[in-house]
Amino acid sequence: MSSVRFVFPKPRLAKLLKMPGGLPVAEALERAQANLEMIRPTCLAELQALLELTEARLEAMGQEFDDEGMADLYAIAVRGIGGGEVSGAPSVDLALTSLCDLLDHLRTTKRYDRAAIAVHVQSWRMLMAMGRQPGASKVIEGLRQVSARYAA
Repeated sequence: MSSVRFVFPKPRLAKLLKMPGGLPVAEALERAQANLEMIRPTCLAELQALLELTEARLEAMGQEFDDEGMADLYAIAVRGIGGGEVSGAPSVDLALTSLCDLLDHLRTTKRYDRAAIAVHVQSWRMLMAMGRQPGASKVIEGLRQVSARYAA
């Protein structure tokens, strides 16, 4: 006669999670900040390249609704979100988010406002130059107002 025996192994992960060790939080944050400092120039160069690509794409667009062109602008802008904080210009991330919102609103309603898009792109350039200087919040508020006009 045979008997069945059920064995439930204890998960090792649970045991490892309960064990003390690893880096102290302060040290982990210092290391992370050092890593971010190391990639800052690369990130800034990438943001600059994305900005120039956006400007060129906007220049190539006509005066009429261009869904493909706006989709391209959106794809470029969304790639830059997050790079502003790392490169020392956190307001750029907010401007890019506002630009993406604007493009979403315009594409949804099949409208086109070249000036509204252009002011976002120009602000992107200006905010990169400003870095963490005061005054960026007023620019961001203005951009959000522009985007909000098309949110209905």
